[in-house]
Order: sequence, then C-alpha cells, then structure tokens
Amino acid sequence: MIHKLKAVVLHSIKYKESSSIIYLYTNGFGRQTYLINGARSGKNKAKSNLFHPLFLLDVEAYHNPKSDIQRIKECQLSIPLQNVPFSLTKSSLALFISELLYKVVREEEANLELFDFIYHSILMLDELEEGVPNFHLHFLAQLSKYLGFYPNRTKQEDSAYFDIKTGEFCVLRPRHPLFFSTENTVLLSRLIELSASQLFQLELNRHQRQSFLNSMMEFYGFHFENLSQLRSLLVLNEVFE
Repeated sequence: MIHKLKAVVLHSIKYKESSSIIYLYTNGFGRQTYLINGARSGKNKAKSNLFHPLFLLDVEAYHNPKSDIQRIKECQLSIPLQNVPFSLTKSSLALFISELLYKVVREEEANLELFDFIYHSILMLDELEEGVPNFHLHFLAQLSKYLGFYPNRTKQEDSAYFDIKTGEFCVLRPRHPLFFSTENTVLLSRLIELSASQLFQLELNRHQRQSFLNSMMEFYGFHFENLSQLRSLLVLNEVFE
C-alpha cells in the first residue's frame, strides 16, 4: 500500500554502486529506512540532492510493517530551505541536529508532537536572522521534552545546579559529578523559557556555548549511548572557533 507522508531527512549512506539508503523521520510511521535504487546514477542523480540533512520532503512510499527497509515511489521537496544549505553556520547546525536525531530517535511509529516540533524547528532555523549560534542549544533543551527527560521545573527558581541524574534543578550541589555548573544551570533555565525567536537576547561567547553544549551532551549521554562520537561536534567546534 502506498502512503503519502511528510518527512525529514536524518541520514543517508551509499549502497552498492549507484543506490542509497535513506533514513527519514516521517509523520505517519516515525523513523523509517528507505532504499533508493539508482539514486546516484546518471538520470536519477538530481534525486540524490533531495537527501541533505534536515531537508523537508513530501514522500509517496510503500510500507510493509514486516520489512526493515521500505521503498519510495515518488518524493519531492515539501518546503525548499532558503538559507540552511547556503549558510556555513546553519548548514553546520543542520548537520549536528540531523546526526543527533539519527542517534536518539529510533521509534518506528507515529509521534506527531515530536514530528511537528522537529519540522517547525527546521523552518525556524531557516528563517532565523538573529541568535543563530544559540539555536542548537535551544533545540537540545526543548527536544528533551519530547524524548521524555525534560528538566523538572518545580525547583527551577533560585537553583544553583541542575542534577543530570534526577533531571531536577537543585539548590545544593549534588554529591555525584553529573550536574551542571551554576552558569550552565542559569542558561538552561533561560533556554527553557525563551522561544527560538528570542535567542538574540542571549549574549554568549564561544567558551560559554561550548561549556553549555558539553553539559547538554552529558545530559543526553546519560539517556543515550555513543553521543560522544558525533562527528558533527568537531564541525561545530571549528565553525564557532
């Protein structure tokens, strides 16, 4: 049966001589893997340009729940991104976000709240003019809500530390090493409250961004394995150097 889907490109790999395997996050079936035959062959080469990180697609696909790899009948850009592919900063952020999502979003079932958050976050990144270097920090803070470990805001005010193990803000320093510094705790609290369009209000230097990103990756790493191996982190470090 053929299904019409909205999809976000997470990752693509070469398969055999001219084909590709594409990992998409879809509105109808969650994360899915698709085989694109001849995607890198002469007449179909333009099709491979659709599968860049975080590109938004309209897809007509066959879906067999008994198969690990699905097939696409037709696909096209849903909303062409105007800035992400042509901005070094935004394309680097897209690479990081897509690699992160590829690692942490594994469910092969519909989650419309998560899909809508990702989809509209990509559009916001594309349109954003100010505060772009802070976007991935905000995305990480907000994404945790949809992954099931959003910081507990009960004791958010006047807290000096954020406890990674409990997911709570706390006044006293935890007796284990998995916690945010006071500076990063304050920043996490602000990122929870701010919308993406307000990110220009955060005046952060390179060291502050890197320190907070390290803390957030430690927070995510507590819930997911192998996040320290994200290759896109090296790209981000170079871009924001």
